[in-house]
Amino acid sequence: MKKALFGTTMILLASLACGLSAPAPQETQQGLETIVAATLEAIASEPASSGDAATTENQPAQPLEQLTPDGTPFNSTEVSFFIPNGVANDANSGMTTNVEYPYINPGGGDMPQHLVVDLNLYAVSGSTFSPRIMIFRADEYSQYSELTARIINALKALQYAEGQTLPQELDADFMAQIHGVSFQNGQGVRYISQIFQNFNPVNNAELFYYYQGVTSDGKYFVQATLPINATFLPADSNPNTPLPTDGIVFNTDDFQGYLNAVAQKLNTTETYNFNPFLDALDEMIASMQITGF
Repeated sequence: MKKALFGTTMILLASLACGLSAPAPQETQQGLETIVAATLEAIASEPASSGDAATTENQPAQPLEQLTPDGTPFNSTEVSFFIPNGVANDANSGMTTNVEYPYINPGGGDMPQHLVVDLNLYAVSGSTFSPRIMIFRADEYSQYSELTARIINALKALQYAEGQTLPQELDADFMAQIHGVSFQNGQGVRYISQIFQNFNPVNNAELFYYYQGVTSDGKYFVQATLPINATFLPADSNPNTPLPTDGIVFNTDDFQGYLNAVAQKLNTTETYNFNPFLDALDEMIASMQITGF
């Protein structure tokens, strides 16, 4: 199966009890009325404090404190986004023409010059590839190969609805958790996948979160390859590696049936059983603003 991933192969009040004996019901009601009346009279006659913003005449109301998620913002001249805690500590970026994963047999030489954002101190270690976000000029990316041209065209036309089948140009041999994710000035789709060059188990060293998107103006193509682990998968591709108790036994005699069973289990896995949390990766992608280069 020596193919690229792309295409057909790919969130008191506490009640206080006092120790006083209870008065008779009628006395209680009269006592309450007297206390309420006296309290209201005292409040009405009390002058407003000059330092009280809520009672000072013509004083504008104070704005509510804005709550922001925990994490680290990343800003460069080309792109900005937010890295949630538990994903990575920070990131660095640079321009390159390197061939990018998930291409494994590109045959087209260097890729067009593009921006690479590498995530530092990422949640997952021991993966076969680096966690990164890549941004290409869409027209240059489409000229790299016939397939990349089809990918750009498919993304520009994509109006993904949950549960629908992806266009051939955007799919893969093995996919789970397919979900549309829009970012600040664009849209796309993500899924969890693994590239198979041999008949190997689905494993945490090779499993990754893959995102493909395009800016609303069609100028930039965005992709992300982010390692992700699931609690029920083996650590690596060795068939003899111990399998977690809730794992799915690797079956070479029915490899497609095995892949279908793993994909089905990944589809029903809660976000907190992934590392990093699947929701956190979506939040990071959704926060992106592409300014270009």
